[in-house]
Amino acid sequence: MIETLNEFLLSFSSAVSNCSLYSGEHASVSEFITKTIDVLNILFNNSDSVEIMVIEDDIVVNKTLIRNAGIHVINLMKKLKRKGISRVDILKGVEFNEIKDFIVSLLDKEKTVKGYPHIVTGIVDIRLGGQKLAEDFKIGDISKLSGLQADGVREIFTGVSHFKKLETYGLEEIVLKFAAAFKRESNVLKLLCPVKSTSEYTYVHATNVAVLSMFQAESLGVREDLKHDIGIAALLHDVGKVFINVNILEKKEKLNDREWNEIKLHTVYGSKYLAKINGLTRLAPIVAYEHHLRFDGKGYPEIKNNSRKQHICSQIVAISDYFDALRSRRPYRKEQEFEEILFLMKNESEGMFNPFLLDNFIKSMFRVLSG
Repeated sequence: MIETLNEFLLSFSSAVSNCSLYSGEHASVSEFITKTIDVLNILFNNSDSVEIMVIEDDIVVNKTLIRNAGIHVINLMKKLKRKGISRVDILKGVEFNEIKDFIVSLLDKEKTVKGYPHIVTGIVDIRLGGQKLAEDFKIGDISKLSGLQADGVREIFTGVSHFKKLETYGLEEIVLKFAAAFKRESNVLKLLCPVKSTSEYTYVHATNVAVLSMFQAESLGVREDLKHDIGIAALLHDVGKVFINVNILEKKEKLNDREWNEIKLHTVYGSKYLAKINGLTRLAPIVAYEHHLRFDGKGYPEIKNNSRKQHICSQIVAISDYFDALRSRRPYRKEQEFEEILFLMKNESEGMFNPFLLDNFIKSMFRVLSG
């Protein structure tokens, strides 16, 4: 049976790779889809469905781990992750055109994967030990959404250490929910979560920065796959703080020089940690490293090569980071009003931000505030 599962996965993933390289009409794509259906029909003799699950860097077919899968399967996993899909169920009775249409939609960067009669996609939530299918996806109460996602970020960050890989599927789900929320709620301020205690600041802040960064990306007309990656990178921009002494993070008094220098290292700690995680968007370690660099390069970490410029996605996250930091009550500072923050960002932050992105953010926020 393992040979048949391997044969199915190779045929299916080869169809995806060839469609990506050529088009859905290419002869090689038709050949591999036909081969896929032939092997599926063999598997359907023992079951009414074939399930594919992507779990971190592994792929599982019918609860069998497929080892040394090859480049086409790795490519398939990347495509599924990019769409926020970690489970695909192919049901008995599937036809050629269904598989072809599914592959084409999987490769379309601008569109979400739609439902098919015999192909069901969804999310495997490892933290909760269950699964969530696409057609059952509900956002629920918008006002509670960010709070729930902050809880999810807390769970994920709690598991972070030098000896344990980051659980990326919970992050994918959070970003997908916010992407869906933007389609229902135009007022981004309703998606921001208040900080209720010092200990939860890092998690709530990460969630809010993701919301604000995706809001900026949406206002700039960024394509869906890049907006998704910006959301992931924004959620993880401060992950390096997990490696900072909690007494420094939660200190109510002004930090001394030694403590401040330790805080600044969170950019280095975070980028090094994220760079080791396979399958994670490459924007994540870049944004973690650069979000305090400043547009003029005069921030931190100090860059010896002055020719290095802050990545545009880091510039987006830096604006979100600054805005949310000022609107949140901290041990050493009260929160500020939205209009006051926007005025401050416009008039007292020379060199900190990309002028075009800052102007777009301020105009977009005033449109929200004016209703």
